[in-house]
Amino acid sequence: MTYDEKSHRQGRQVKVLLDDDVFQELKDVAHAMKLQHSVLSREIIKAALEIKRREGALPFGLDKRA
Repeated sequence: MTYDEKSHRQGRQVKVLLDDDVFQELKDVAHAMKLQHSVLSREIIKAALEIKRREGALPFGLDKRA
């Protein structure tokens, strides 16, 4: 696996654990968009952070979940 090679690892890597149904839905949406699920995940995170920058709060009440 390429990730076993240190040259392929990123210092900015984030790993998350998703429930099976959420992971499948992410994969399905990514497939429909012709993207890898990791690429779609990155785009979703970037979009949420852009909303935070613009509006001062994360969408969907995420700032309130603590």
